[in-house]
Amino acid sequence: MATLTFETLQFRQYPVFLKIIFLKYYFFTISNKELENIGQHKTTDNSISFEGVSEKKAHHAFHILIEKGFRELKGILTKKQTMYIHQNSGIPLTGSRFIGIQDRGTNFLEIKPITGCTMGCTFCSVDEGIGSKKMHDFLVEREYIVKETKKLLDFKQSTNMHLYINVHGEPMLYPEIVELVSDLSHIQWVKDITIITTAVLLTKELIEQLAAAGLTEFNVSISAMDVDSAKKIMGNAAYSIEHIKNIVRHAATKIKTTIAPVWMDGINDEEIEKIILFGKEINCPVRIQKFCYNKFGRNPTEEISWEEFFAKIEALEKKTGVILKEKEQKYKLENTKEYPVPFRRREIIEAKIIGHGRYFHEQLCVAKERLISIPLCKKNSGKIKIRILKTTHNVIIGEEI
Repeated sequence: MATLTFETLQFRQYPVFLKIIFLKYYFFTISNKELENIGQHKTTDNSISFEGVSEKKAHHAFHILIEKGFRELKGILTKKQTMYIHQNSGIPLTGSRFIGIQDRGTNFLEIKPITGCTMGCTFCSVDEGIGSKKMHDFLVEREYIVKETKKLLDFKQSTNMHLYINVHGEPMLYPEIVELVSDLSHIQWVKDITIITTAVLLTKELIEQLAAAGLTEFNVSISAMDVDSAKKIMGNAAYSIEHIKNIVRHAATKIKTTIAPVWMDGINDEEIEKIILFGKEINCPVRIQKFCYNKFGRNPTEEISWEEFFAKIEALEKKTGVILKEKEQKYKLENTKEYPVPFRRREIIEAKIIGHGRYFHEQLCVAKERLISIPLCKKNSGKIKIRILKTTHNVIIGEEI
C-alpha cells in the first residue's frame, strides 16, 4: 500500500468525489472514478492511500490529478475560481495592481498575496467582495512573495522600508498570514509592517500570533457604530459592530491600532463622531478618509472637495477635543530605486496568455518578467500581439491588436 501525506491538503471523501481542501480556504474535487484508475483508495484527514500500487506510481499519478485540480481551485468563502501563483508557475509578481508586489519608487511597498473579501462595502474603491463584478480570485504562495519581496528590497537598498499588506479584499483571508508577517519581518530592510483590514476575521488568538510574528500596526476600517448602519455600509447582514469593537479594543492593547473610517457625505455623517469617541475611549488614533470617486469602485455618494473635507475635520477636532490629523508625517516618504520598466508606451509586443484576469473578457499575459492585464481580450490562450498602454510604476496594461 502506498500512502501519500500532505501538510497543506486535507481530504473529505464523498460518494462520487474526493474534496481536497487547500490551506483552509480553498478547494477542488477529484472524481472517485479518476482515483480508481490509480487503485482502491482510502483517506485520513491529510493523507491518501492506494492499495496494490507502488509509492512511485501512486505519487506520479496522484500528482497529475492534483495539478489538474489546482486549475479548478475555488475559494470556500468567495465561491470564485482562484488562480494559485507559485514559484514554478512562471507568473511574475510585478506588473499587476491587484496581486503581487506594488512599488511606486518609494520606501512604502504594498504586498498583495490574495484577492477576495467576505464583505461588500458600499464605498469599496475596487469593487471587491459581495456583489462584485469580478469573476476570478488569486492566491500567491507565501515563499514566492517573500522571496520576490526580499529580491526587490535588496535592489532598493533602503533601511527604512515600510510594508503594507494592503490587498484587494481582506488580508485575513490569506491562510498563512501569520507566517507571512514573520517571514517579512525577518528581511533586513524592513522597519514596519501594517495590515489594512476590516477586522471581521480577527480573533484574540490571531492578534497574539501576529504581534509575536512582528506585526507593527493594524489599520482598521470602521465606518459606522450603529448596528444597522454598520451592516448596510459593510454590505453584509452578518457584520457585527459589537464584535469589531471588542476585537479592536483587544488589538489596541497588543499592537498599535489605527481606526480609519471612510466619511461618505450624507451617508455616515452622524456616525463619524461616534467612531472618534470610541477611538478616544480605547486610546486609538482615528484617521478619517475622504470618500473619493473611483471609476472601477462603488460610488454611493458624491465626492466633496478637499477644502470642505478638511473644514469638517477641523470642526470635529474642536468639538471632540481629539486630534484627527497627524501633526507631522508619521513616516518619512523617501524616493528609492525602482525596477526599470521593460516596455515603452505604445510599444507593440508579443506575450503569452496565462489565464483569466479578474473581469469577464480580461486576460493576463506574461512578457519580460512582467504580468500584463489585457481588458476586453478575445483570445483566451496561446500567444497574443498587444500594444502597451500603461507602464507607470511597473503596472502594465495593454490592448489586443
